[in-house]
Amino acid sequence: MKKYMRLIAFFLVFVMILSVFPAGADDLTALGLNIPNIQGLQGGSKPQNDAEFSSIPMEAPINPDSYRLGPGDILGIHIMITESDLAIDYLLQIGADGKIFFPNVGEIYLSGIYLNQAKGEIAAKVKSVYPEKFNLYVNLSQPKKVKIYLTGMVKNPGPFTFYDNQRISEVIEQAGGFASGASNRYVYIKRKDEEGNSKLLKADIFNAYRGKDIKNDIRIQAGDIIEIPDAANQLISDLTTEAGSEKDKLLFEGKETFVYVYGEVGRSGRFEYIPGKKLSDYISYAGGPSTRALLSGVTLTRKENGQSKKYQINASDVLYNGDVKNDLEVHGGDVINVPGNFFYFGDIASFINTILLGLTLYTTATRK
Repeated sequence: MKKYMRLIAFFLVFVMILSVFPAGADDLTALGLNIPNIQGLQGGSKPQNDAEFSSIPMEAPINPDSYRLGPGDILGIHIMITESDLAIDYLLQIGADGKIFFPNVGEIYLSGIYLNQAKGEIAAKVKSVYPEKFNLYVNLSQPKKVKIYLTGMVKNPGPFTFYDNQRISEVIEQAGGFASGASNRYVYIKRKDEEGNSKLLKADIFNAYRGKDIKNDIRIQAGDIIEIPDAANQLISDLTTEAGSEKDKLLFEGKETFVYVYGEVGRSGRFEYIPGKKLSDYISYAGGPSTRALLSGVTLTRKENGQSKKYQINASDVLYNGDVKNDLEVHGGDVINVPGNFFYFGDIASFINTILLGLTLYTTATRK
C-alpha cells in the first residue's frame, strides 16, 4: 500500500514540475490536428432568397442621399392640403417601366434618381395639376429586390435575389457561406457606374468583423457580380481585357497563403496571410490568449531552406510590455503555437490544495 501511495505522491510532484514547461509542437504534422476549413464566416445556412421584408432586421435607416430608386421600390407619400387640413396617404410602387402612377395626376418617372430627389419630382407634377397649397412627404416604405450574381468559392453560386442595400456578408451567408479554401479578405464586386462603365470594388469580410471596420462589408446594388476567389491563387476576371480576350488577370500572386495559429487561443485554425503583419496580430486574430496560455513559451515555426526552424518568443513581453523588437513579422506558412501549462490551476486555492494533498500523500507513504 505504501508503495502505491508513494508512486501517487511522486506523480503529483512530477506534474507540478512539468507545469512550468510549455507544451508545444514543431510543425503541422507534429501538432496532430486537422486544419479547419477557413476562419471567419463559415455560414451553414441554406439560401433564403424570398424572406419577407418585415423579417429582415434593418441595420440603420436608408440614406436618402445615396439610395437610388428603381422598379420594385414602394414609396409612402403623404400630402397635407394646408387650407382644408385634408391629409391623403398613398402607397405607390415603382413599376417595371420605372414609373409610379399617381391618382388623378398621372405617371411620374422616378427610376434612377435618389430617394431625396423623388420629393421634388412628385411635388412638381402634383403642383402642375392642383393649384392648392400643400405639403408633401415621401419615404421609402419597402426597398426593391435586386438580382445579383454570386460566383467563385461559395457553397451555392448562381443568381440570387436580395433586398437592395444589404451587405455582402449577408448575401454570402444566405447563399450557404464560404466554400473551403475561399478567401474572405478579397471578395470582389464588379459593378456598373452611372455612365455604364465597369468598376471593381473589394470587400474585406474578415477585417469588417475581426477588425470591426464595417465599411469593408460593402452594400450590394442591382446587377452586382460578386466573385470569391480561392485563397491559393486569387484569380479575378479582368475588367480591362482587350477586345476578344477572355483571359483572367492575376491580381495577387498567392504563395504561402495561410498562417496557422494553435494552442491556448480563443479560436485555433488557419488565417489568411497578410504581408507585414506580426505575431501579436495573428494572436489577436485568433481571439487572444486563453487563461491557460503560457505566453513566455510561444513558438513560431518556419520553413527555411527546406528545414523547419523554431523561434522562441516571450509573447508576454510583446503583448503586455511593449517589446516590439521581438514581435516577429509573420511569413506565409508559419505555424504559431501558444502553449499552456501542463497542469493548470484555476485559482490559488486549488494550487494550495494540490500542494497540501501531495505533501499529505508523501508523508503517509514515507511514514514508518
